[in-house]
Amino acid sequence: MNAHATTLDTMQQYSWPGNIRDLQNVIERGVILADGEVFRLEPGTLVVETPTNAADLMESTVLPDQQKAQIEAVLRETRGRISGPDGAATRLGAPASTLESRIRALKINKHQFRSVV
Repeated sequence: MNAHATTLDTMQQYSWPGNIRDLQNVIERGVILADGEVFRLEPGTLVVETPTNAADLMESTVLPDQQKAQIEAVLRETRGRISGPDGAATRLGAPASTLESRIRALKINKHQFRSVV
């Protein structure tokens, strides 16, 4: 991934807890520290937090790769079961319809986990 895409992706994935002021500060700092004409964020400028519990996983601020890995792990544990008391949705603390939507968005093949022992 090139530097432009990395910077853009990082900025889009960040939750911006300070909203516009936080964004303004990051851009000002990036411009001040820029070596050339291309805006880049230094590694570690924006730290995307790893979800601390399963319910946080469904938040849009979590990186898609992290969501996919966690959802696949839970699907493996539940052998592809989405709903019900022993289903992945219950374990993730999300409605089954929300989990189904995330599975489709992340292009996860939930059926591959049905045969996992």
